[in-house]
Amino acid sequence: MQMTHIKFPGPGPRYRLTNHARFIAFILVTLLMITAVVTVLGKRREEDDPKNTSIAVTPFVPPPTPEYTMPPIDVPEGKTLEKVLVVIDPGHGGSDSGTVSPYDDDFYEKEVTLDIALKVRDLLNESGIDAVMTRYSDIRLAETQREDLKLRAQLANELNATLFVSIHVNAYDLKLSGATKVNGMEIHYLDKQSIYDSFDSREFAEIMGKAIEAQNGINNRGIIKSDFSVLRNTEMPAVLVETAYITNREDNDRLKSDEFRAKTAMGIADGVKKALDALQAFEYEGDLYVFREADSQ
Repeated sequence: MQMTHIKFPGPGPRYRLTNHARFIAFILVTLLMITAVVTVLGKRREEDDPKNTSIAVTPFVPPPTPEYTMPPIDVPEGKTLEKVLVVIDPGHGGSDSGTVSPYDDDFYEKEVTLDIALKVRDLLNESGIDAVMTRYSDIRLAETQREDLKLRAQLANELNATLFVSIHVNAYDLKLSGATKVNGMEIHYLDKQSIYDSFDSREFAEIMGKAIEAQNGINNRGIIKSDFSVLRNTEMPAVLVETAYITNREDNDRLKSDEFRAKTAMGIADGVKKALDALQAFEYEGDLYVFREADSQ
């Protein structure tokens, strides 16, 4: 058999690097150019991406809330607008003790009237009705009784009070037959020119008597027309409340009772509220007002 010899190609020509520094420089330059191209292309892609687009956003500032103002009050012709103020007058005080108990030593009218008046003041204020008192402690306003009474009315007039309530304790002449049997409450008033349309002291007295009776259950002896100084000299509707008879044993004990005083105060406060309802008092910006006859000023 004839053998065929396979010949493998011999090695090709060889190239010899004669300048190593130039070759390295060429490689470095090429790498730098590639790096630069890649960086530029990457940056363009980021700029073209909408997720990376920078948008200037102006923060939202809500518009200011307009300040609400109550509409002006339309005052009817012939009327004036007056803020509600009630004057509570605790009878007597200081050297003027008022009536004296025939059953208990050192038990005087001035103490009862002040206690009840303070309770009435607090009840009215808690209900949003401004109320002040002619005295807040065991004092009298003047040396003489006549001047003292005139100053009480003068205070109410100067304050332009809406209503006036004087609080007292009654007594019956013990020299008279059957004196100790007389008991109960009386409401005194005086007819005079009214500063309000269709509301006067008589109506105030009727309202007050019913309100007190409903609270403390005492015998209501009715309303009585009387020419007392504080009723005569006050310009607004005024009543004088004789809470009970200190000369009657049962009434005397009532007057010493905290429960009776508290219920009587509640009755007086209710009477004031009902009187203000009759006057059609209304609230405006947190305060109570009434319309008064302009020619009564």
